[in-house]
Amino acid sequence: MNLLKSIFFGALVGFGSVMLHNFASPFGLVTSFILTYLGIRIIKDKFFYMRYQILASAAWLGVVIAAGTPGVGDEILIIGNTNGNLFLVGGFLSIIFALVKSRSRYR
Repeated sequence: MNLLKSIFFGALVGFGSVMLHNFASPFGLVTSFILTYLGIRIIKDKFFYMRYQILASAAWLGVVIAAGTPGVGDEILIIGNTNGNLFLVGGFLSIIFALVKSRSRYR
């Protein structure tokens, strides 16, 4: 059950960050980075094991990749502009930072 919860929560964080990244140019992008980082940290606090964090990160990545590819009607949510590119790189880096930071011995 925790497996499905972590996948669902990761997809929810991914959806929220995709919707926020292009909202108000610098603030939405920064908010989406913070949402992504805090979402992975909440998974760590709630489920403790690294496998749930990795599954949530994979769900986030799946939602972001699906939002960045054109759909049936050629709609796309992550455009290849500066905000879209920064969102892809910065979101991935915030996930990596949250995964590495969560395993630190010194708090």
